[in-house]
Amino acid sequence: MITFEGAYKNFKARIFSEKSFIYLCVFLFYSYFIFIFFESDLKYYAYCLELVFFILFITITIYTSKNIIDKISIDENNITLSGEEFNENWEKSLNIKETNIQIQINASRKGICGSSFYLKIKNKKDNYIINSFETFSDEGIMQIFNEFKKYKNEKIIIDERLVILQIQEKLEKCQ
Repeated sequence: MITFEGAYKNFKARIFSEKSFIYLCVFLFYSYFIFIFFESDLKYYAYCLELVFFILFITITIYTSKNIIDKISIDENNITLSGEEFNENWEKSLNIKETNIQIQINASRKGICGSSFYLKIKNKKDNYIINSFETFSDEGIMQIFNEFKKYKNEKIIIDERLVILQIQEKLEKCQ
């Protein structure tokens, strides 16, 4: 059995992350235009629309921040994901034969040094995203992916190999 551990981030740290700040900026941007373009007799509708946007902002922030996976264990038959939902610990064991994994990149305008990598684990019932809050290092993501493929006896396809090469390039250039 191989275990990978990432950094721990509590719910408060996840709520006040960079993603929520981006959602807040978008909310404020649209709020400004709503108040500018509505005339004085339609301000009531502008306030109602603002309330809807604010509720949407809060809902999206909580939904995207509620789960985190910070520990992964892989053996011959199972992959075990451990983490938190809000501030309560949970653990899920998935059959490795019924589970698929994808390695993905969040590209950045800063180039390869600003990009982040994550894994999507798909099962018949559930989907999980690993490293959505950058709790694992890029090298750790690559190792998790390679070990999963090794235990499942799958070959790495060309698209996956390209992402792995991007991780290696980032590790070489951006240390």
